[in-house]
Amino acid sequence: MTRVKRLSQALHGALLSAVLLLTPGVLPWAQEAPFNATLASLPADSLYGLAMPLTDAQGERFDWREMAGRPLLVTMFYGDCASACPVLMQSLQRTIAELQPEAGTLQVLMVSLNPQHDTPASLAHLSHMHQLDQRFFRLAVAADEGQTRAMAAVLKIKYRALDNGEISHNTRVTLLNASGQVIASSTLLKPTADQALLSDIRQALQ
Repeated sequence: MTRVKRLSQALHGALLSAVLLLTPGVLPWAQEAPFNATLASLPADSLYGLAMPLTDAQGERFDWREMAGRPLLVTMFYGDCASACPVLMQSLQRTIAELQPEAGTLQVLMVSLNPQHDTPASLAHLSHMHQLDQRFFRLAVAADEGQTRAMAAVLKIKYRALDNGEISHNTRVTLLNASGQVIASSTLLKPTADQALLSDIRQALQ
């Protein structure tokens, strides 16, 4: 092999490595390995069996399975909802306020039911308007309707778009353990914390 050819191949490899490092969503194998190892060890009934790429209010793209490893409260809503969703947010805020968990021990993931309308910018505005604690709350949206419906299906949330632009939906907050298994769920819609769910979360945090 000529010296010029060797130099050419070395340059090509370096450029490819740079592209992989700089391209959003593309991780070097060494970084992917721990995540893949975690997925391989998940139990069969883990909801993290569903791959779900999301974008949060900060514009960060992530797979919700990256949230494995600690308890998670997960639910769905939409930005223009004027009735159930604000109450749902108040209930979750009261839940966090009563628990007072340490940062990093529990997260609340709220996924939009309206990917055609909700954007990272609108989710950030909503989070600011409701004064959601960023240490715990993460608002996110899927790329399209198909992914949104897949997420709703595993969370047992039913919804349909109405002619007036609103979305009819049930509310359900699901508590997952570190492995993505369902520990508990709540369909109570009040601006206060569900005491039964609070008890389950406390146990999960022990």
